Amino acid sequence: MPTQDDYKTARALALDTLSKVDIERCCINAGLLPELISPGIKRVPIPYLGDTYSLTVCNEQICFDDASGPLKIPDQVLLLHYLITAQGVPVGDEWITFREVPSGPFYYAAFIKRAITPLVKCFGGSPSLLEEVAHTIGQVLPSPGDKALKVLALPRVPVVLSLWKGDEEFPPEANLYFDQSIVSYLPTEDIAYLAGAVVYKVIGIARNMALCGPNL
Repeated sequence: MPTQDDYKTARALALDTLSKVDIERCCINAGLLPELISPGIKRVPIPYLGDTYSLTVCNEQICFDDASGPLKIPDQVLLLHYLITAQGVPVGDEWITFREVPSGPFYYAAFIKRAITPLVKCFGGSPSLLEEVAHTIGQVLPSPGDKALKVLALPRVPVVLSLWKGDEEFPPEANLYFDQSIVSYLPTEDIAYLAGAVVYKVIGIARNMALCGPNL
């Protein structure tokens, strides 16, 4: 697992990379609309898991706007990588699992720990609780699974959380699905991190609604 120092280094590298590319083109590819707030200064609002965070761009100086609210360094890295990696590929309902992304099997153990295990622990016994969460974030889909919740994590990155309740013979199961275009928007390690971020966002909402216990 990356350390805090690893994330700080990744953030510095991402900011340096972003300062050397056409940020207007990056925004177009990522489905973002930069705002001119004064001569030579732009703000880039980035919707992320139901909130909006902003990058301030002044010549080659780029930083997150503190007024947007606190954003953990790993999430900052994720948003920067989204801007850098985005290729503008159309998103169309063709879904893949994490195993199908490049090097997905290599990161699969981390993916299970970050996303699948906590999702099953919170919702496995009652997949229908996702319908309550959908009042706050996402939309319920008829499949896959007994219940599925589609969350637009980033403007062009939908994620589907799916649950199977299980029975006397089989325990509850869960999986996450990504539009196949996700490989044109995020590196695989960021996809693994995003999976956990989506799951814990949904769990946090469930906790606030007293639908899910605190012991995760």
